[in-house]
Amino acid sequence: MKNPLRTFATISLLLISNTISAQKQKPVPACSQRTFSALKALPKLEYECPEEGTDYDDKILNLPQRLTAIHSVVKQLEGFTNPVWWQSDVDELNACSVHKGVGSLTDEEKNQLRAGDYSFDLLGNHEMRLVQITDPCYQTGYQGSNLYLLYRKEGKVFVSQLVNGYFSRVDNSVGIDFVRMNGEQLIEISTANSMPPSLLSYYFAIDPATNKALPKKIFKVDNKLTNEIFSEMLMAEPKDIGLPASASELNIIVNGRLAPSFSAYEQDDHGRIKANDQRFRRIIYRWNGKFYSPAR
Repeated sequence: MKNPLRTFATISLLLISNTISAQKQKPVPACSQRTFSALKALPKLEYECPEEGTDYDDKILNLPQRLTAIHSVVKQLEGFTNPVWWQSDVDELNACSVHKGVGSLTDEEKNQLRAGDYSFDLLGNHEMRLVQITDPCYQTGYQGSNLYLLYRKEGKVFVSQLVNGYFSRVDNSVGIDFVRMNGEQLIEISTANSMPPSLLSYYFAIDPATNKALPKKIFKVDNKLTNEIFSEMLMAEPKDIGLPASASELNIIVNGRLAPSFSAYEQDDHGRIKANDQRFRRIIYRWNGKFYSPAR
């Protein structure tokens, strides 16, 4: 019988978001006075939890008091208009948040930052930022939260709730990336979980009429177009199990462009691919100019 703690540790090492991976490659920035002065705490989602039931009951997501609290969070996020906050790199804002003051981080803070021991709730660039707001009542043992996109345009901030009731057993499991398709910028939100070991990515685009993010349905799954794409995790490097190096799970954005094809995996007792004592079937999705569909 497999040791679940060992399995979880292996997953935690493999399931590292784009932001954390980048953090490990770059020097940890110091917290400048300018950035520290612009640092602003993210709003909290606060409402009264139900006395009965469990924290994993999806009914919590539609509680009137929760919906009111979400509306308050959105209004507060719309107030994140400080130009200096937007001009500051997210890495430096996170460094200031960790250090809680101006100056270089201590060696301990740097090591903890690189190791992913801090929970990152702010990602993105100078135009769009993703914030993760913790939920006090839903999936509290698995980082229950909501994901919001902040889009800055002409001095205003437009807020879109991208994922309602997100949760994962993996720390720092959310990533963001951007890519252009036919002149339109797409936003990729990547997530990871450990039960089962899996990846799930969401794609969005900004609606020019409302400046809000809307689902971008570029995947054909089960004969329906959707903005979500799922894959089981192989828990192994593709080259180590006889696959091309490019066949890693949901490798959709490559060198700043949409890949002409990518791979997803699902468990299959008769699958040809064997990894981590499991068998998988590989699904190759190919781009046809408008969307991805499974190759036949």
